[in-house]
Amino acid sequence: MRISGLLEFSLVDYPGKVAAVAFVPGCNYSCPACHAKQLLNREAAITEDALLEYLQGARQWVGGVVLCGGEPTLVPDLLPFARRLAAAGIPLKLDTNGSAPEVLEKLLEEKLADYVAMDVKGPQGLLENITGARSATAGALARSMRAVAKFPDYEFRTTAVPVVRGAGEISFLTAAELGGTARAIAEAAGPGGHKYFIQKFVPRKDGLLDERLESFPETPLPLLEEMKAEALKYLPKCEIR
Repeated sequence: MRISGLLEFSLVDYPGKVAAVAFVPGCNYSCPACHAKQLLNREAAITEDALLEYLQGARQWVGGVVLCGGEPTLVPDLLPFARRLAAAGIPLKLDTNGSAPEVLEKLLEEKLADYVAMDVKGPQGLLENITGARSATAGALARSMRAVAKFPDYEFRTTAVPVVRGAGEISFLTAAELGGTARAIAEAAGPGGHKYFIQKFVPRKDGLLDERLESFPETPLPLLEEMKAEALKYLPKCEIR
């Protein structure tokens, strides 16, 4: 398992648990607003054995591990590593973009993840703009949404990012576009109390894939409230994070 960085202690990344956060390198997306560009091509810095040793030694205060990235479902050793965590009784939360439904289905089948958070980038018509990739197919993402909704605990989330549109225009996702995203989740995942979080975009100097977005402000609160109002039409458990 390739691990390029480790946050030994987090109170916010795994709801209800104090957790370690392990970052894996590599991603099939090139989101202009991505904060993790420094991880995309970084070599592994921490061994799988070293991470497990830390988790075992810190069990009195660390109650689980979060795998994020990058995109963890691209890592060939994800399933064997998840099996090692399960055998050791260490809860796993997985953060994913949902582009590999077959991996999520395998994790579900073997009961290897306790919590899955899926980033739903936006409505289908804007996925290529938001992800910088053509691999975000509606069918694969819908299949992932159905799988995610079957894990013991899960959430869907969308970051209200500036979108690089045609002819160099850049503007925030609109409330209607966010509503379309929520509708797609509801249609794919089916009825149920799906947790859905709208997250604000926070610029980071020298930290985004597209430097043009570094001059954008945080997502305005009035826009976030409009987005929530639209999302609530489809996902009643929507909150702004």
